[in-house]
Amino acid sequence: MRKKIVVSMLVIALAAALLGGAISAWFSAEASTNATFTAGTLDLADLQPSLVTISDMAPGDKTVAENITIRNTGSLELFYRISFVNSGSGTLGQVLHLWIDGVDKGALEDLGTGYIFDSTMKLSGGASEVISVSFELPGTAGNEYKGESFSGSLVVQAVQVKNNIDVDGNPINWN
Repeated sequence: MRKKIVVSMLVIALAAALLGGAISAWFSAEASTNATFTAGTLDLADLQPSLVTISDMAPGDKTVAENITIRNTGSLELFYRISFVNSGSGTLGQVLHLWIDGVDKGALEDLGTGYIFDSTMKLSGGASEVISVSFELPGTAGNEYKGESFSGSLVVQAVQVKNNIDVDGNPINWN
């Protein structure tokens, strides 16, 4: 008999639990928001098509300064550096000097192995900077340079600043 009472109580407890769960309600809510991720861009506008073509230079000649605009058409801040790359033949580059913003940067042939500007030059997204460029055939150029020529390209290289900066403020990587 005692067993029947215990079983009956268990059945009643189970029925009460089921009935209580069925009639109780929990309020709940959910909210969401959209997430969109877009990678930034790093882009330099084209430089002017031809910096300068000069013929019949004589020792002591200096060209009129040409303005070149370096324009960051991307959205990310960038580091930039400038080099002059020899793309022709002739020995005039041994003595022909490049001037940027009124500062003699040296003979063009010597610049082909290094960069003219410090690598910490920066431009924000959408910003631009104008540099003045001229060339000089020093008065010390001797007869061995008569009739010689030189051709090359002014090259601007850029890399992102964000996540690419060391403790000294320089780029970690130029790739």
